[in-house]
Amino acid sequence: MEINQLLSQNLLLEANENINKLEEELFNEREPEKDEKYHQEYIKKVRDFNLLCDKLAEKLTCIASNSFTVAQQDSRILCVALKVVELQEAADKNWEERMNPPTTNCFRRPRKWNDLWKETVCKSVQERIATVCLLTRQQDAKWLALHLEQLQQTILEDLKIVKNFIQKCYPENYKIFNMYVECYHSDVSSHLERIQQNHLEYNELYSFLNWVLHTYQSPDVMSHPDLSLEVKMKELGPLLNQEVMENVMDKYAKALKVIISNWMKNSLEEEKTKMLEFETQDPELKIGCYHSNMAFDITQMVYECLKNVDNISKKLKDKALHICFDELENLIHCYHDIIMCKPNVVPVLMVGLITCIDLRENIEKLKQDNDVHANKIEKTLISVVKQLNNSISNEILLRVKLYFKKLMTKKWLSNSEDFNQIISIAEKYCEEFKKMKPANYQVLVSSIHYQFVKEYIAQIVKQRFRCKSSEERDRAANKIREELGTINEMYGEFGSTALWLLPLAQELPDFISSDKSELETKLKTLYMDYPDIGEKHLLALLHFRGILRGKRKSNLIKYFNQVLKESEDSVTLSHPLFEEIKMEGQLNCMS
Repeated sequence: MEINQLLSQNLLLEANENINKLEEELFNEREPEKDEKYHQEYIKKVRDFNLLCDKLAEKLTCIASNSFTVAQQDSRILCVALKVVELQEAADKNWEERMNPPTTNCFRRPRKWNDLWKETVCKSVQERIATVCLLTRQQDAKWLALHLEQLQQTILEDLKIVKNFIQKCYPENYKIFNMYVECYHSDVSSHLERIQQNHLEYNELYSFLNWVLHTYQSPDVMSHPDLSLEVKMKELGPLLNQEVMENVMDKYAKALKVIISNWMKNSLEEEKTKMLEFETQDPELKIGCYHSNMAFDITQMVYECLKNVDNISKKLKDKALHICFDELENLIHCYHDIIMCKPNVVPVLMVGLITCIDLRENIEKLKQDNDVHANKIEKTLISVVKQLNNSISNEILLRVKLYFKKLMTKKWLSNSEDFNQIISIAEKYCEEFKKMKPANYQVLVSSIHYQFVKEYIAQIVKQRFRCKSSEERDRAANKIREELGTINEMYGEFGSTALWLLPLAQELPDFISSDKSELETKLKTLYMDYPDIGEKHLLALLHFRGILRGKRKSNLIKYFNQVLKESEDSVTLSHPLFEEIKMEGQLNCMS
């Protein structure tokens, strides 16, 4: 009764001292020879004694469980409890020495209250982590970010209490601060592992990874200035093992793929809607140029994704970049298909061209991070840009096709009306092209310049017309010189960079109008600048000039073949021209 009263008054040292005395008395009283009645009374006394021990143990575990409160309110209680544990440990050791070899142990020794104390401390840490507020997604969309923020506050505040209050109550050999740090590290690890087993969305996975890999080790938690000297992060090891982290990163990558795919689809749908408007009204102008936000928006999204992932890990960034490039390539193909399915409205084609060129410029900036995938997309964009350039060129050529067909006829020789229509239409379109960015505009104008020159030559080699006299040949040559010169001059004024086309305006009419003695020289000059000219092209030019048969024709063909053979290794084709001109059904050298 006295011991029980001492326990009720929290006089733990006194209670422990009396328990030890009672234990000694009971130990000395044990006499197996006594009668049964005495034996039963003895068993009852031991049972009551053990109940007192249990009550003392309960008091000690209660103090250990509430160390954070007790240490701040009355640290003396914690110190007393620890002293009792130490005394019981000493009693355990003494008991083992006395009971060697051991006999029947009705006093439940050794009690190992030191182990019980440590288990209780660890369990108290588990309970504190378990009580951190954890909402559901339905209650708050930012439930995980909020939980992690509160978790880090709990860890930091608790460890500060351990350092400033609890640690002072323990002997140094306990290394109690390290023990608490290890408990928090282990229990937070288990807690987070359970969380990641649930379905986590994209933003939640990012919050999770960022917290585990960065926040936890940062000055916000374990490396806080108040703790950094005591906490040895290298000794603790990673918060989650590699297998778990790989699993979470894989989930993040899959979620990222879905997010990017949906985002690009939505961007594509918006652009598709705008294209419908382009059929009835011009696209949006920005600083005098057609403008589309698509390339900028997509690039910004990719940069933002990579920036976020770069904060997590280099390995995950590489995976994210791979995903972004794959989705971007799909978008480019879909975008091209949508444009090509529309009626060939030039503003639609121009905006598509602007978008693809802008994307290509932005991809250049990502090359340093992943050359292989960047090069693959760049090739796709180059191909799409080329196709769109061709589509715009074809749209213009379609408008002037009828007028081109009227060239190289008897009427053409004395009338420039059809050619003037070609120039008028071209000038109108080139003015429209100024609504593109200068770099885009220059590429397009240069491409159409090439197409016009190619189409003009195609009319010459179609053999609809041939000169019947030297006077007519001179007139035709002068007209070709003048008209090719006009084409070159017009596109030059609009910014064409296809300077390699300029010599043709002089060399081609020179060959047509030259004397027979100069034909070989003029032919070689033409060939050296445009080495893709073939035998069929030469035959067509001879037909235009009026050389249909005879020795002069066969000698020129022989000379041409000799030039081809001699210059085979020395001449390089920089720009195709003649080889792009179809010569179906034209005359051959046997005609």
